[in-house]
Amino acid sequence: MTLEELLDHPCAWFVDHACGEIAISSRIRLARNVAGVPFPTRASGAQKNEIRQEILTVLRETDPFDSGLLASTEEISPFQRQLLFERSLISREHAELDEGGAIAVSRDEQDVVMVNEEDHLRLQVVRSGLSLHETWEEMTRLDDAIDDKIDYAFAEPYGFLTCCPSNTGTGMRAGVMLHLPGLALMEEIRPVMRGLAKMGLAVRGLGGEGSEADGFLFQISNQITLGKAEEDILDDLNEIVAELIQHEVHARARLAENRPNGLRDKIGRAAGVLQNAWELQSKEALDLLSLVRLGVAMDLLKLDTPHVIEQLMIEVRPCHLQKLAEKELNPAERDRFRAEWVRSKLADLSKGPKL
Repeated sequence: MTLEELLDHPCAWFVDHACGEIAISSRIRLARNVAGVPFPTRASGAQKNEIRQEILTVLRETDPFDSGLLASTEEISPFQRQLLFERSLISREHAELDEGGAIAVSRDEQDVVMVNEEDHLRLQVVRSGLSLHETWEEMTRLDDAIDDKIDYAFAEPYGFLTCCPSNTGTGMRAGVMLHLPGLALMEEIRPVMRGLAKMGLAVRGLGGEGSEADGFLFQISNQITLGKAEEDILDDLNEIVAELIQHEVHARARLAENRPNGLRDKIGRAAGVLQNAWELQSKEALDLLSLVRLGVAMDLLKLDTPHVIEQLMIEVRPCHLQKLAEKELNPAERDRFRAEWVRSKLADLSKGPKL
């Protein structure tokens, strides 16, 4: 599979769920290192190349990467790496890596291995909706398949050894991406986020650490990896996220009951701008698309094409726009092309039964 073939397909994990579902996706990452070799931050160029070759050899014989994309960093242009980052397939740090790294991606983009990022291996499995245990089953299978052929760095009583001490132990980061416009519009999101932080959970935007929650998209994940079993971490996170989803459901109901005109106005304006604007900035487009997604979920708006909103949330980003335009665009040109692209995709957006 080539990189171009991969990027020509929509993100399966972002669109393979019910329209308007609050839980967009579940993601699990594992940090692993090869025993007896310096971590990437301390390894020489020759050592990183040797590790990369060893890992890629194993991944070529491992399902699902045997039919997917395997490529070294040097084979992927900086622009293509930014495309992969915009799809949440690689981290910002891996996108900025010019040499010594590699990536393996399954055809459906749901299984990924980053090579020589902060650790020798960063395994990632993503599934649609709130499906942490299903995601963990696939991660366990993938981790075991690699572990059979690569000796991981492990030491009692600590567990898996990682570059950053915060990942030592299970090496696992589990997270769920949620769409929470109801809580945001009810001005309840900040106290909720503070409460999650007190429970030891990290709250980030779509771009990961340090990113803003554009489009009311929040990633909720564990911070503790040492001293707790993986299943316990997943059970706790699943329970908290399920409760958070109920808070969002209630917030939407209260919006409809207590602020019906304000809700209709916000959603109607968002639809109007997206269908008529001639210039759109990236954050503005994401926020407006998020409101339209809320409108569709609440029967205030109707779309004949399912998942077009989710797909647009990927396509309005800078590198994806330039790929669609098939040429490099400066910021002003991107804003104009973004508006044109959104208008063309939302031509069938209309009032729903409740608007």
